[in-house]
Amino acid sequence: MISLMKKLTCLFLIFISALNVSAQDTYQQRVINYINTYKELAIAEMKRTGVPASITIGQGIIETEAGRSALATVANNHFGIKCHENWKGETYRYDDDAPNECFRKYDSPEQSFKDHSDFLKGRQRYACLFQLEITDYIGWSKGLKACGYATNPKYAEILISSIEKNNLQQYDVLGLDANYTAHSKNTDSLNAICKIQKQDPETSAIVSDLVSDPQQGRVYYFNNIKCIELKQGETLQKVAYDYELGMKKLLKYNDLNSKSKVQPGERLFLQLKHRNGDIPYHTVKEEETMFEISQQHGIQLMYLYEKNKMIAGTQPEAGEILNLRSDRISPPKLRVKQKTVQKELTSYHTVSQTENMYVVKKGDTLYAISKMYNLTVDQLKQLNNLSNDSLSVGDKLKVK
Repeated sequence: MISLMKKLTCLFLIFISALNVSAQDTYQQRVINYINTYKELAIAEMKRTGVPASITIGQGIIETEAGRSALATVANNHFGIKCHENWKGETYRYDDDAPNECFRKYDSPEQSFKDHSDFLKGRQRYACLFQLEITDYIGWSKGLKACGYATNPKYAEILISSIEKNNLQQYDVLGLDANYTAHSKNTDSLNAICKIQKQDPETSAIVSDLVSDPQQGRVYYFNNIKCIELKQGETLQKVAYDYELGMKKLLKYNDLNSKSKVQPGERLFLQLKHRNGDIPYHTVKEEETMFEISQQHGIQLMYLYEKNKMIAGTQPEAGEILNLRSDRISPPKLRVKQKTVQKELTSYHTVSQTENMYVVKKGDTLYAISKMYNLTVDQLKQLNNLSNDSLSVGDKLKVK
């Protein structure tokens, strides 16, 4: 009996192992099939527009899960290109960064590949990439990320890995003309080559009102948002002037006000931050503020508070995990001693308080307000002669 059990266990382990190997083999076979199906098309597009074939195939593998994604199978969309306002063709709705987003739908994969090439070739923000060697897949991969093609911070590494693992660079060489002459270029100077230029809101995935970077290579992307690091001795007024933003916009983009003070080395966003952060969660560090977290992850401060069911101006306890992309069911534990952070008192959520009064805002509850001032709910009700727990926006409550 024992011998039989050992045999059955052994057979079960062999079966599980075989399943894992089979799954890996199945995916790799899909990759091989994808390459064989579309390599000639990618080479043709390379000759037509100058987009390296390795980049096209590599992006296709990543975006479609080697041809298996719903976007590819239903909409023939192999590169995740969204509608944008200038798209006049068919559309397909799909949950991506946000629910029910609009993606382009094509009649065939060939249309998708052609539109992908035209998308890169026809937008000024990618113009710098075409100054690189057509065989420089590493420079192209890093450049696509630097120019804002994808929000994943590891996108360049993922794309390079896909290209090298599947030897896709060979198709760049196969696509070269017989009289092609290479010109030596330093891909490390990519940031200097890729000047951030003014974008057209109707054709660009990133809406911007910036002119070219006045200090070449200084602008970079974080969470698909243009930003810089403040230099020693540099003022907010100077940044606003240099980048033709206006002081009001610069403050709004960074959840600041006119009295805010920023330090050299701090990140300044030159576009409005997103509703979602670059990653799903953040673990709060000792003395870390909500403002610092919002700047660290490129999420608007008001949405950071909303997602975590917190009252504007309060701070979470160290070790609490905040949501950056989805809503929490309940608020995190707050610090016992709340420290007012000047940077967080912005036009988005002005706190109209005197020393002894609190003005009720949308979403406030008696419980939340009582915790802010180390009171019990009953004490807060007694101070204000309240007979029930109902509140209205604009109500003034005594808190001392």
